[in-house]
Amino acid sequence: MHNVSELLQDSKKLYLVTKELFEAVDTDGSGKISEIELWGVICSLADDFGYKRPTKDETVEIMQIVDIDKSGVIEFPEFRKLIKKIFKAVYEDYNLYLEEKRKKDIELEKLDM
Repeated sequence: MHNVSELLQDSKKLYLVTKELFEAVDTDGSGKISEIELWGVICSLADDFGYKRPTKDETVEIMQIVDIDKSGVIEFPEFRKLIKKIFKAVYEDYNLYLEEKRKKDIELEKLDM
């Protein structure tokens, strides 16, 4: 989790990682992520992690949330905000997990005494 923390603290690294991710999702090289491209990446992630693929309606809903300026596509600044939120959520969840694990370990140690 050190890498996520590092990314959140280093805006240049975060920019570079986000740009690389954006270019990977922007399969037609237009500089914008279309609904089709968004659906493709979400389906790929769903397949990789064993989740159900999103429906067209779910993809449209995600697009509407991320497409802040309502242009019908996701531009890099919008994508960057999304990725930063995702990294923050992952980092916070991981820290909560570590705290819960620490508490359980302390309780187990008390039982062993």
